[in-house]
Amino acid sequence: MYQGLKLRIYPNLEQQKQIVENFGATRFVWNQMLEMQSKCYKNNKDSKFLNGFAMNFLLRQLKKEYSWLKQSESTSLQDTCETLAVAFQRFFKKLGGYPKFKSRKFPK
Repeated sequence: MYQGLKLRIYPNLEQQKQIVENFGATRFVWNQMLEMQSKCYKNNKDSKFLNGFAMNFLLRQLKKEYSWLKQSESTSLQDTCETLAVAFQRFFKKLGGYPKFKSRKFPK
C-alpha cells in the first residue's frame, strides 16, 4: 500500500529570496550547458555530447566565471547537469525532443 504525505512550508522573506535565487541559478546553468552543447555540436559534428559527470566538471568553471553561482545549493546545480544529460540520452533514443531553453517568464 502506498501512502502520501502532504507537507506545507512557510518560509520567511529571506528564505523565499534564497529559493527564488536557487531556481534562477538552476535555470541559468541549464541554459548555459545547453548552449555549450549546441555550439560544440555545430562546430564539430563528430563530437560527442557530454555526460552528467563531464558537465559537473564544467560547472566548476562556470562557478569561477559567475561567482554568484556559489551562493546557490550545489546539489541542485549538479542535478540540473544530470537532468540535462538524461534529456540528451532520451533525445538520441528517440524518446523525446531536443532539450529546450528554460524561460523565466514561463516556468513549470
